[in-house]
Amino acid sequence: MKKLFVVLLLIILSLLLYFAEEVSTHSTETVIQKTYDYSSGLLKAEQNRLDIRNKYDIEVSLDTHQKEISATEKIIWYNKTEFPTNEIHFHLYANAYKSSKTEFAKGYNISSPDAQTEIKISNLLIDGAEKELIYFQPEIPNFHDSTVAKVILDKTIQPGDSVVINFDYSMKIPRSVKRFGYASGRNFFFVSQWFPKVGVFENGKWVCSQYYPYLNFYSDFGNYRVKIDVPKNYVVGSTGVAVSKNEEEKTNIYEIVQTGVHDFVWFATDEILQHNDVYNRSDGSQIQINAFVQPERKKYFQRYIQCVKNCLEFFEKHIGTYPYQNVTLVDVPRTSGSGGMEYPTLFTVSADLFSPQPTGNPEYLVAHEFSHQFFYGLLASNEVYEAWLDEGFTSYIATKIMYEYYPDIFVYFTIASYVPVFGLEFLSYNGIPIIYTLVDVQLPEGARSISTYYRNLTIGAIADTSYKLPSRLSYVVNSYSKPELVLHTLERYLGEEKMMKILKDYYEYFKYKHPKAEDFIGIVQKNSGEDMKWFFDEFYSSSKVFDYRISAVNKISENEYEVVAERLHDGIFKNEICLYTEKDTLKTKWEGAERWKIFKFKTADKVIAAAIDPQRKNLLDINFANNSYTLEPRAVASMSLAIRVFFWVQNALMILGSIG
Repeated sequence: MKKLFVVLLLIILSLLLYFAEEVSTHSTETVIQKTYDYSSGLLKAEQNRLDIRNKYDIEVSLDTHQKEISATEKIIWYNKTEFPTNEIHFHLYANAYKSSKTEFAKGYNISSPDAQTEIKISNLLIDGAEKELIYFQPEIPNFHDSTVAKVILDKTIQPGDSVVINFDYSMKIPRSVKRFGYASGRNFFFVSQWFPKVGVFENGKWVCSQYYPYLNFYSDFGNYRVKIDVPKNYVVGSTGVAVSKNEEEKTNIYEIVQTGVHDFVWFATDEILQHNDVYNRSDGSQIQINAFVQPERKKYFQRYIQCVKNCLEFFEKHIGTYPYQNVTLVDVPRTSGSGGMEYPTLFTVSADLFSPQPTGNPEYLVAHEFSHQFFYGLLASNEVYEAWLDEGFTSYIATKIMYEYYPDIFVYFTIASYVPVFGLEFLSYNGIPIIYTLVDVQLPEGARSISTYYRNLTIGAIADTSYKLPSRLSYVVNSYSKPELVLHTLERYLGEEKMMKILKDYYEYFKYKHPKAEDFIGIVQKNSGEDMKWFFDEFYSSSKVFDYRISAVNKISENEYEVVAERLHDGIFKNEICLYTEKDTLKTKWEGAERWKIFKFKTADKVIAAAIDPQRKNLLDINFANNSYTLEPRAVASMSLAIRVFFWVQNALMILGSIG
């Protein structure tokens, strides 16, 4: 009864605080972004690495009353391949919001007219000649989908040639459902995937995918100069560096530049707070951190900024230097569907009213979205085909960041999906816990992904083409959860030092490029010191299930014991077998291919237990509880308490993951 009273009191207090903060949202303390001298927004030492194939020059005006933008756009596209082309393909991502029948709309509800929009092109010129767009669907037939178009050219663009493209267009800003739009009840406009963008021409073919639900994008690197005209009292934040701000009678025009990115996003609002800070690189240069936060969440400023600094430091120490001049964090309103998304030099986050730091939120979200600056931003893999190279790596790195800078993260559940309570919940009804335990249990590494992985063990493989995966759950598991667990497993197998060397080399070789899975696997092969084909056959190319157990420990003579190990499913992993005695730990290796195998150990000491994979290197093993066999119910000094806790947490997550 006492616990129930405490829970109810927490809910009442949280609601009172929430409404009190809502009242305060109309008093803002906006700080205008610092104006820079002209800059490319990129370290000079990095500029010779670039292979720029697009130059974008865009002028856009925002009408906040009509909720519309109008724009003129000039693109210079350079054919830097060895192949000629007589056509150009374009992404028109905003057309994904055109109706409830587009490919994108299969994942989100955009049936309401206020959530719909399309790019209305009034003029298109190619090298000064008028042209018409030909809409088509390159991958999935759906004549309602107009997110990809092409133009047939009058002349062939030979290798080394370029073409000038001019667009005039306008577009209504939709109510925000996902990623793009205005936030209901707020003057907050988040404008992403808003301009015609050239596809990627590689190996003599255009790769220009439709806009799919849940999936992201694939574009070439370019240089951007964008002028954004907004009402006088509006603040703009964006990709890149603001080099000037011209104040007109009723509007302000921001001029923004950025070299070496493959997308451009911006937002405008008259109701937000901004704090700036700097991160000092080891070479003495600085990165400006721009944090834009909703007034009701101003208490998160320091946590947001500190987490960004931690991320910058982690990457600089372990993987590579963030090369851009700015990084911008945008905390979006709760009525915006734009939270938790990444763009070059800018990412979006949000936070709950109650998020004590031991929950790991919102720090984990910041770490994940920041990590996309490298995996997607600088290592620009094709997310439509190989989403794991982005989402899997960022999930893995975000976990690494959290355990380096925020090690005290505890398992928790929420009451009414709102108030965090530390412990394990096993059953609830309408957000009210029924069966639970109140206990401080540290969240094991990888546990965020384990519960999701348990819900989909075999449908799809990481190697499958992402947009072809049959369901959202299959996509999430094979793009986020399973790749994170595989990367942790690879690290535990090879060792952290080798793994960080692999990531460092991967970044150095492929930044500003479009790496594929085979490129990463090649880096692993080069650095591992052994043939790792078996690893990727088991974990990447297949949907095998892993489960090893110790089924018996038998004394066969005075000083000899047999340990029986089994492989219960089809997944194969190279394991270590340990026999624990009162005085020592005996070890041997098992390639893991047989369905069962007997291992013999000689010892005169009293045997207490045996275990397979005692360090829990294989995080895809679906049942750690059967990895050990104890002869007597007593503690073993060499088997750590942390590992035993992991058993219980893993099995609790397995139960929760199987529900629904």
